[in-house]
Amino acid sequence: MIFLEAGERHAIPASPWLSAPKLIVKHRNEEGGLGLQTFSNAVTGGDWIVQHALTNAECIAKLLPPDAPLSTLRLVSSSRSFKRPPGEQPQAADISVLSACWRAGLAGASTDHKSILFDVDLQTGEIKGGTSNSHWYQLGPHEACRCPWRSKGHTISRHPDSGKQISTEVIPDMQQVRQIVLDAHLRMCPGVPLIGWDVALTKEAGICLLEANLSCNFFRATFDEAAYFRFVEECILHLEA
Repeated sequence: MIFLEAGERHAIPASPWLSAPKLIVKHRNEEGGLGLQTFSNAVTGGDWIVQHALTNAECIAKLLPPDAPLSTLRLVSSSRSFKRPPGEQPQAADISVLSACWRAGLAGASTDHKSILFDVDLQTGEIKGGTSNSHWYQLGPHEACRCPWRSKGHTISRHPDSGKQISTEVIPDMQQVRQIVLDAHLRMCPGVPLIGWDVALTKEAGICLLEANLSCNFFRATFDEAAYFRFVEECILHLEA
């Protein structure tokens, strides 16, 4: 909720949410108080963020099976504002976008955590080769012994369920997506060194941010490793100073 409210304050397009204090959900075939659930909205101190479901924009949906989930981009951005003297305001030059990938959701999945991870060119939006991280989510010693410990390189070019060609397609408005991430990092949390942003292209809300992940990973996107390691070293040296 902090993220959504901060987005509203700073004019950053975040996924829309409902402000009703409480939501009642009833099962259509039960009565006598059975099949009833109440959800207290986080807006008024409850535990639940209540939102309308969003669907993929046509430019995204055409690449997916009909029953694929909302399939998002993950962009990772960095901030060097910690290098400025105390009291000096962060500047746009402090923020960089390091990587982008598109998580092409699998048929029947509820979220794009079940997906093929396609690398995306930050400048053009061209979709490159895809890979998988499904082995990350295998639980228990039995599965750990059976599943691959690492996935192969970016060798997938088609969606495994539909067979549609994905590689060489283009995510539209990539520069706008990138600018939204840059603006969000600068306005909302410039003191956080590294953030993974989940960005959705939707029918209902256009381009919007779903989440800011402060403990993030690149989801197998390619990035300038030498530049990233220099950045991490700068962060560590700043903490030790």
